[in-house]
Amino acid sequence: MFGESYFATRKKLAGVVDDVRNLAGRSGVELNGFADDSKLLRGLKSPYLFVVCGEVNAGKSTFINGLFGEELCEVNVLPQTDRVLWYRYGEPARDEEITPVLEERYRAIDFLQDFNVVDTPGTNSVIRGHQAITERFLPVADLVLFVFPAGNPWGAATWDFIARFPDELRGKVAFVLQQKDLREEREIEIIIEHVRELAQQKLGAAPEVFAVSGKLAVEAKKRAPFESRRWEESGYPHLERFVSRIVTESPGRRKVLCEIREAATHGLREIENALEAQAELVRTQGSLLRELEGEIDRQCDRYGGNFEDKIASLGEVFSEEGRNALHLLRERIGIGLSLFSLFKQDESPAEIEKALSNAVQAAIEDLADAEAADLTRLCREHWEHVAPRIRRELGIEPPAITAGEVDREEAVRRFVRRLGRAARQSVAKLKLRGRLEMQLDLRRNVLQRFVAAALLLLSAGGALGAMRFDVEAWGAIGLAVLVALTGYAQARRSGRRLLRRFAERIEESREPFTEMLSGEYREGVRAFFSQYAKLFDLVEESIEEARAGLAPRQREWRNIYIEMKALEEEI
Repeated sequence: MFGESYFATRKKLAGVVDDVRNLAGRSGVELNGFADDSKLLRGLKSPYLFVVCGEVNAGKSTFINGLFGEELCEVNVLPQTDRVLWYRYGEPARDEEITPVLEERYRAIDFLQDFNVVDTPGTNSVIRGHQAITERFLPVADLVLFVFPAGNPWGAATWDFIARFPDELRGKVAFVLQQKDLREEREIEIIIEHVRELAQQKLGAAPEVFAVSGKLAVEAKKRAPFESRRWEESGYPHLERFVSRIVTESPGRRKVLCEIREAATHGLREIENALEAQAELVRTQGSLLRELEGEIDRQCDRYGGNFEDKIASLGEVFSEEGRNALHLLRERIGIGLSLFSLFKQDESPAEIEKALSNAVQAAIEDLADAEAADLTRLCREHWEHVAPRIRRELGIEPPAITAGEVDREEAVRRFVRRLGRAARQSVAKLKLRGRLEMQLDLRRNVLQRFVAAALLLLSAGGALGAMRFDVEAWGAIGLAVLVALTGYAQARRSGRRLLRRFAERIEESREPFTEMLSGEYREGVRAFFSQYAKLFDLVEESIEEARAGLAPRQREWRNIYIEMKALEEEI
């Protein structure tokens, strides 16, 4: 078909225009002039308009059928065209009478998508209105083909018609001598020269003149396989090359392509600006989010760093519970319980440590619960400050802190459990039980010796008394009493020493305890803020979605830009 390179370029440009429109829609850019019914796109899709003129029975219908290789027009010895016929693409096939002298015929023939054909009645037709309708198409036609019978191309009606519209026809007219197969080649050459001379007189310029045989062309195209020799004899190849050149080099059509390309290029620049603005917005949003997240880190560091008072509180808790443990130890090292412990395993160290651990854990958990309430309040106040900024500066609706995205109760429970568990572990790491067991064992061993000695002396006194050694017996009993009193005094002294050392150990352990627990506290605070920071994760997801959606549009923009540059060379 004619002008294949032009239509290929136009098709590519139409594809690029569609891509630009689609990308603009997805990028939130409104392009002026790119609506489906816009003048710009109508010009791009507008088919070439061929107007075929000539006298009655000049062979116009046969010529058209040969040109397009389709039985588009009815052919008969009698005139078949009694009205202006405008052939257009459409399905189903139908004929629509626009006026009594103009009929639109829609056919599902591919070439009609790119070429419309106007088949006119003869220029010597007497039906009123034919000439007026024909004159209507001349100004908008891309090519006007005047068909003359090769036997008699001098019909006055056609030449008078040509002479009336020299301006409308200039640059887009060609003459066709139909039925060349009825004349000799030499005669055809002479007729062509005369037609050129006459055209020079009527139009002021000599257009192209072609001698063809529509009959041979139709026969060649209907043959299977295509009959090349008959096609060459028909004279159509030369005419087709001319039509292709007209189609391809049409200044008006090229101008339309250039205008559309420039409009698409401008639209592409608008999209580029929009994508750059969106990319900058995403970058700004990311930077602002990092800034807001940095505020959380600073809040966390400040809260965890300003811990002197809380360390003192933790130390005070440990000291107070240590004093309670000291009271329990004092009870356990009384004379009665001490003597009782000589005859069974002493569980006092384990019980004292357990009591201390439980008391410290409970006290620390109470303190942690109060701290968690402060942390919750701090996070809520921070979010009340941050949420409007997210809405205002990021253009994102922030999640509600109470909407369930952050499980605040679970965060509080974790914080309290963490510090309580850490308090118990810290007490165990102080190894109070081991040292207390060692000291109690030493004291018990000493008491065991005194008790054993006293009992031995009492037994000796009893034996001596039985043997009537009264003086010696009372001496042994007195010595036993002395040993017992000495053991009692020793027990009192060792008990006081044990209590003093335990109290000193508690005081010495206060700082290690607070150090171990303060590290865990800081980690607990950080974990609490990390839970709070999940609110920002939801904001980050929105930003990431925008970033992820932007990347393919940027790639598509680059691909369209490359296609546009390639089309620029073609156009």
